[in-house]
Amino acid sequence: ALKRRLIDYIETAYFGKNDELRELCRDEIETQGILWKEPYIEANPAYVSVSNGISESSKIPIHIKEILLKMIDKKMGVYGSPYIHQIQAIENFYSGKELFVATGTGSGKTECFMWPMVTKLVSEAKQNSASWEKRGIRAMMLYPMNALVSDQIGRLRRMIGTERFYEMFLDYTGSDRRPQFGMYTGRTPYAGDVRREQDIALSETLRQNLIHRDEETIEQLKAMGKFPSKYDLEAFIDGLVEGKHITDNRDAELITRFEMQSNTPDILITNYSMLEYMLMRQEEQTLWEDTKVWLNMSKENKLLFIIDEAHMYRGASGGEVALLIRRFLHKLGVDRNKIQFILTSASIPQKKKKKVRKFVCD
Repeated sequence: ALKRRLIDYIETAYFGKNDELRELCRDEIETQGILWKEPYIEANPAYVSVSNGISESSKIPIHIKEILLKMIDKKMGVYGSPYIHQIQAIENFYSGKELFVATGTGSGKTECFMWPMVTKLVSEAKQNSASWEKRGIRAMMLYPMNALVSDQIGRLRRMIGTERFYEMFLDYTGSDRRPQFGMYTGRTPYAGDVRREQDIALSETLRQNLIHRDEETIEQLKAMGKFPSKYDLEAFIDGLVEGKHITDNRDAELITRFEMQSNTPDILITNYSMLEYMLMRQEEQTLWEDTKVWLNMSKENKLLFIIDEAHMYRGASGGEVALLIRRFLHKLGVDRNKIQFILTSASIPQKKKKKVRKFVCD
């Protein structure tokens, strides 16, 4: 199709109505190597998968396996034949280890932290209802740039933001407060204090872009992870008109900063620049206070800290982020054993284990 369009353009733009010239040049234009070449196909590496790898693993705790198998059954982003490194990730996570996942692009790295994170939340809601009732950041996802944050929000919407997930969660745990996530970056509506005119402007934008669409478009947006995971988005928008940022327990996603300041999300997705501001500013202190109380409620309660695209934190920015993480621990008033890390990257040098280990530890 690309070749045909190129040839049509050249014939129209350069030959015009000169049919004789067009006929004389046609054979040459159609010959490979003059204007076009056949495409080269690059094959991705094949990663080893294991049939029924989750159900047959002896190292994954039984109750975690139960959650994963339910998600496989309901087609919620967990696979019946996962890659070996995905199985190893969840096995090692539940043995209490830190993880650094370094595999190629398209090898399912995201699942290596999504599966531990989601099962951790569902497990807490099932095993310790008193702890689950207390709000707090249970998983922090740190990104170097907003584009990656938006991509991850889409994945969360498709995995835990669906009605199917909520039905499974409710049936399995009996808790009507589902796991909730929020994106807290410079793009999150909106900076400053709550202002009526800003609330009305936001409600109009949401209504125009999301509510006033035909059913087919809405379904497409949901399939792409571009539609907020609100239980009743229209009711939320109506609340904004009255100056209220109301969160329903059945919401999977918190949209505005003020929602998150009033209802600390279980999963916070941010970038390192915003995290630095959040540690200092008064407006966000409730998030840290809630998290501190939750962490101290039980010795089992640990915060999962996910650093995706870890290779981007080297040199000066790496040192800055290392110090930022230490400030984060200091802010929560906890020691190192209350945080569990998962780092991922597709850009790690081969056969340099010592250097890679030092990089991760630093």
